[in-house]
Amino acid sequence: MQRFLPYLDRLGNAALSLSRVRVFLAVVAVYYCLAWLIRMVLLSGSSGDEAQLMLYGQSFALGYDFGNPPIAGWLSALAERLVGPTLGATVAIRYGLLALFFAAMLAAAREAIADRRLAAAAALSPVAFWFLGWASLTVYMDSLALIAALAATVWLMLRLVRLPTTAGFVGLVPVVAAGLLGKFSYGPALLLLILAGLAVPTMRAVVLDRRFWLAVVGGVVLAAPAYVYVIAQMDTWLAVAEARILEGAIADVPPDGPVERGLLALKAAFDFSLPLLPLFLLLFGRPLWALRKTSLPQGQHAVVQWLGLWVVLVLLALGVAMAVAGVDKLRQHYLFVLVPLPIMLFALVPPVATGRRLMGGYLGILCGLALAALGGLAAQAVTQPFDCTKCRLVMPWSEYAGQLRAAGFEGGTIVSLDSPSTDAGANLRRHLQGVRVWSNKRPFSVPPPLEQPGSCVVIWNETRYPETLATLRAGPVEQLGGPLPENAVVGHLSADLPLTGRPGPVLGYALIVEGMGGCR
Repeated sequence: MQRFLPYLDRLGNAALSLSRVRVFLAVVAVYYCLAWLIRMVLLSGSSGDEAQLMLYGQSFALGYDFGNPPIAGWLSALAERLVGPTLGATVAIRYGLLALFFAAMLAAAREAIADRRLAAAAALSPVAFWFLGWASLTVYMDSLALIAALAATVWLMLRLVRLPTTAGFVGLVPVVAAGLLGKFSYGPALLLLILAGLAVPTMRAVVLDRRFWLAVVGGVVLAAPAYVYVIAQMDTWLAVAEARILEGAIADVPPDGPVERGLLALKAAFDFSLPLLPLFLLLFGRPLWALRKTSLPQGQHAVVQWLGLWVVLVLLALGVAMAVAGVDKLRQHYLFVLVPLPIMLFALVPPVATGRRLMGGYLGILCGLALAALGGLAAQAVTQPFDCTKCRLVMPWSEYAGQLRAAGFEGGTIVSLDSPSTDAGANLRRHLQGVRVWSNKRPFSVPPPLEQPGSCVVIWNETRYPETLATLRAGPVEQLGGPLPENAVVGHLSADLPLTGRPGPVLGYALIVEGMGGCR
């Protein structure tokens, strides 16, 4: 083992260079550029969240889906106006939000923690949240807008403790607006940050400043039109919320009573924090023990008080909400509000108790986890085809689109009957011209009419749902204004998966050349 220590020390020293702002930001930028290249070169399709975003990109709207505010859809619509409906732009939005989040985390950590090594460790630690470091390379989208805004909010509030300038308060306005437009959970998270701040003298001076409340009100005003849109259709919003939070989150073993249901918030938070919490305690348990004999810098002590109380309030709020609403489990993306947790953890670590080897080793482990996530992303190009129940990332969408053109679909409307893991319409549209898509997965997102109406084609996953054609012929289809007509041209799209050559899922289609109803 002694023989390898010099090599490990070199790797640790290289990792310690992340404590420099330019190096940290450059590494984050290069990392997500590599992730983008892997997606473009090895993975031909979108995830479900990316397909959703491509659907939203068809138009600007105050609301696309009653489950989330519209800012992610606005980013997609802007990207489509600039470069068209491309997967590359959609994936760039994903990785751009993640890069922005880590940049904001670094800024917040450097305000909270004087030791630059500890600050870099805190900022990079979210890669050790499995759902963020690994899953977010393909999953989630609105939650990424949330965490970027939340990290920026923590940074600006900490900065205002040090520099309570009017310009600093004004900077809160767009951040609060972006957070409110990113995820409905941002508002409660901000409220709990304010409540926790009232208990800490240094932060109390910020949140009681008249300029702070003017900034918050300014952000609310900017976000208000989207919320007015939701309030005007409150019944629909409540129905969607009930379906997703209650009916869509059924536990395998339902909790017994409100107390046990409330305690599930603690378990959900712990699960979300894996493997970060065990890793932190393993490596920094001894420095934390040193708190018996040493004290934290005054600034760090205030940060621990503020964010520590905030975490407690978040868990209490989640627990009470679960107990009162009768929720059996929390989906992972509801816990994304906990992403500032690493700042609180590393603010607990006394700088004098951390050596160079410990800090370099920890940062090296985080870099290893991040590289493993990239490797896992690339490996999906080979692993997904062997169990193609959820293989939209590797389906040969350009070949499907070519076959659809050859069948006579030159443009018009695609009615995409999407299974949970197909999302055919959005993926086909980027390979076709003059096409709009309606998906039954996002019934509230209605694309605007085309300037030049065309044909109508209904698409479905024939491999998984072979009964779909009979259903279309038997019952009315909303977009058609009736059942599928007898003169519809029915066929199949089939192609081999890239790299492996294994057969891909077969897509069924029904083409109405002259169009029908609102589908044309």
